Amino acid sequence: MPVRKRVGKRLRARKSGSAKAVALALDMEEPLNEAIDAVQALRFIGYGLTQHGDEAEGRAVAALAWKAYQRLDALQETWRKLWKAGRGK
Repeated sequence: MPVRKRVGKRLRARKSGSAKAVALALDMEEPLNEAIDAVQALRFIGYGLTQHGDEAEGRAVAALAWKAYQRLDALQETWRKLWKAGRGK
């Protein structure tokens, strides 16, 4: 028996899982980089406060920013893995 195609049904190309991962990684890249830059700036502010006499407050700001930077660095490493997995490398 011959197979018939349905009339009027549009065929769409579906994104593969890797294409979705690449799209997600691209969407995440800019906000992630901006967050890393902001935390680095906060860390430098903490060092500046330390140099200008507010040692306790400056150290607290710098230490908190350093912890946040470490977490963002781990997230960025996961982002790189997602990017590589999506691109098939």
